[in-house]
Amino acid sequence: MNKSAVRKYGILLLLACGAGFIYTLPYIRETFYIPIQNAMGLTNAQMGSLNAWYAIVATPAYFLGGIVADKFSPKIMLTFSFISTGLLGLWFSMFPGYNASRIIFAVMGFTTVMTYWSSVIKAVRMLGDSDEQGRLFGLQEGLRGILNALLVFVMAGVYASFADNIIGAAWSIRLCAVLLLIIGVLCWFFIENTNTKEQSETLKDVFVGMFRCMKIPRVWLLVGIVFTAYSIYGLMSYINTYMVTMYGMSETMAANLGGIRYLLQGVGGIVGGFLADKIHSRLKVICGSGAILAISWAAFIAIPVDTAYYMAVLLNFFLGVILVYAIRSLYFADIDDAGIDVNVTGRVSGILSTFGYLPDVFMLSMAGHWIDTYAGKAGYNRVFIYAAVMGALCMIISAVLIAVVKRDKKKA
Repeated sequence: MNKSAVRKYGILLLLACGAGFIYTLPYIRETFYIPIQNAMGLTNAQMGSLNAWYAIVATPAYFLGGIVADKFSPKIMLTFSFISTGLLGLWFSMFPGYNASRIIFAVMGFTTVMTYWSSVIKAVRMLGDSDEQGRLFGLQEGLRGILNALLVFVMAGVYASFADNIIGAAWSIRLCAVLLLIIGVLCWFFIENTNTKEQSETLKDVFVGMFRCMKIPRVWLLVGIVFTAYSIYGLMSYINTYMVTMYGMSETMAANLGGIRYLLQGVGGIVGGFLADKIHSRLKVICGSGAILAISWAAFIAIPVDTAYYMAVLLNFFLGVILVYAIRSLYFADIDDAGIDVNVTGRVSGILSTFGYLPDVFMLSMAGHWIDTYAGKAGYNRVFIYAAVMGALCMIISAVLIAVVKRDKKKA
């Protein structure tokens, strides 16, 4: 392997590390829910509200981030994103209270989306020509899942090494924050600084293009798929807490579940992609996965709260994670299955991200309210019912889109 290839894949590894680590902080509740809650005396609704504040900023940031990425070099944007997010993580590791934490999560919505999301895509694209794009993005996504899992396992080890769970969680968060600071510095030295002036659309042009795409019915069916699948993905984090409170799982094991979840990300993506190629339809894979997810979440309601069923709950969780990531690996790729013109792919992706990720704004606060209001399993059952309904809707919307595409092909 020549020096150029070593540099290329070294930068790809750096970007994969960054992609795997940067979202650990805004979604830290998935790993250390109970210690964070205890450290600041938060209710479940307040815990959900932190992610709602993140989403309030992040949702429109997906819409506008492409403009920022075109105007500034990835070197500048990625360095800023990693260092600023790392500093916010250090602040949050002090558990500064609910109001300060809301500010932290809102600002992270800017530093992990507006200045990061489109810039990292641009940085990966710059690493190779058109023939290499599939390999580069595939490697980045695969490495992202593995490295994220390794980080969570290391963080869980740090957490377990302290007798006080709150101190352990604080140092685990600091570890992630420091790693982001290091990645930010490395980006400054190794990412190429692009000075070429790219022709980017004005904000007015982007809005006009977006509204034109919003008139395409298939786009809203795609939004429905992303919305329902992302809802299920977001609610997966409550299984950790459910296992601790209902089945007596240790908090250390619950933290390790976060790492296992990221490992299964790779499994779900590979399985989903393989099946989609095998049956020549991404939408059919999403439809079938949605149906099984509906049954899986309904099973959580039916399984008794008894330690004898501990493994049944755990295995059902693993199945759900694999299926959710199978859908997540495909729900932007199915833009092609839907027959959307390639020239509007960017705009359609922006619409899907903006509206499809809306569950972040309200869903976790809603789920937290249910758990606070209804004691024991009753609160969690409402979460499970909501997720099962989302799975069923994902199946129905996918089936409708398959029928619409099939009908239009016959007309053509």
